[in-house]
Amino acid sequence: RRIDVCCNIGSPADIPAVLENDARAIGLFRSEFLYLAAEDYPDEETQLEAYRAAAERMNGGRVVIRTLDVGADKQAPYLGLAKEENPALGMRGVRVCLSRPEMFRTQLRAIYRASAFGQVAILLPMVASVWEVRECRRLCREVMQTLRREDVPFRQETEIGVMIETPAAALIARELAEEADFFSIGTNDLTQYVLACDRQSGELDRYYDPYHPAVLRAV
Repeated sequence: RRIDVCCNIGSPADIPAVLENDARAIGLFRSEFLYLAAEDYPDEETQLEAYRAAAERMNGGRVVIRTLDVGADKQAPYLGLAKEENPALGMRGVRVCLSRPEMFRTQLRAIYRASAFGQVAILLPMVASVWEVRECRRLCREVMQTLRREDVPFRQETEIGVMIETPAAALIARELAEEADFFSIGTNDLTQYVLACDRQSGELDRYYDPYHPAVLRAV
């Protein structure tokens, strides 16, 4: 049985290490670092340049681009996210994207345009409900329709995946599988939410147990 080893990256600058270590694909391109490193929303061309570089450098290897995953411990001042009592349970991941559709469309356009240069896939973070995936797919269809009208090349078969990192997503995985092309398990957050244990707290190391039976059952 062949098992591909993939790497996670935060920018195209990480790709040489991916290639040097013989990884077959990029399992997670953390697109939020493009936003966290900027002083304002990164525009479509800036994002396209980064995604295209990754797609081309991987020379046919799959590049899974996670849509913007901010909130909780990842904040950018210009986003103007409200201060929350419990940010881990607040506006983060796909919730931020769906609350700002124009920002989301800009990122989706850049990803779809990059799909013309390699095997790119889209990954939706912090999903908890089927309706969220359907709404994201609706926006993807809108973006593709616009690109067609503009005669901009892209790969229509670009896959759309879902991160399984909330207990809700794990429990309705069968229903989500009807909407998603693939899953990616986010074990850090899944462990945090299943165990009600803040993974940022050093005082809870004893309780943050990735081998807890409940976590393994969720996986």
